[in-house]
Amino acid sequence: MTNKKNAFFTLFFSCCPGAGEMYMGLYKQGIGLMGLFFGTAALAAWLRWEELLLFLCPIVWCYSFFHTHNLRRMTEEEFAAVEDKFFFEDYVDWERDWQFTAKHRRIFGIVLLLMGISVLWRAALNLVGYYFNLPGIFWELSRCLPQVIMAVVVLCAALHLMREPKGDEEESMEEDAEEAEAV
Repeated sequence: MTNKKNAFFTLFFSCCPGAGEMYMGLYKQGIGLMGLFFGTAALAAWLRWEELLLFLCPIVWCYSFFHTHNLRRMTEEEFAAVEDKFFFEDYVDWERDWQFTAKHRRIFGIVLLLMGISVLWRAALNLVGYYFNLPGIFWELSRCLPQVIMAVVVLCAALHLMREPKGDEEESMEEDAEEAEAV
């Protein structure tokens, strides 16, 4: 595999997140970036979270664009040392039974809670805006119903994740006591 590709095609493909990496032969990196970019755009469009589009999509696009050009500028030896792996592989251990720690459960739960509240807030504001126009309120309700259902699901998941299982508190206290004794 070589990184000495056509400069025009490298520029052309680097304009689409992930396509430049795939053109360079790094398919896992390209698919991961493309999936993150277009998945974020689809989720934001479906849930009407324009802020997510404005924040995350440009970051992914810029990363992919400059990463492609940095790959092209590498020497053959440096490029040969680049592993083609999904960008999240360094953060997730697929070999073990993966579970959230208590700290990460709370953080993820709070993020989901805020996302759910955001969707419900927008749906409520849209419905109140059409309060005096009865035919309009039915149209708005039918348009907002999938988003409201998704928000309720996200809120329930967030509350479930933030709630401590009864056995975890005792186990974590015992682990802390064992660690203190070991020190």
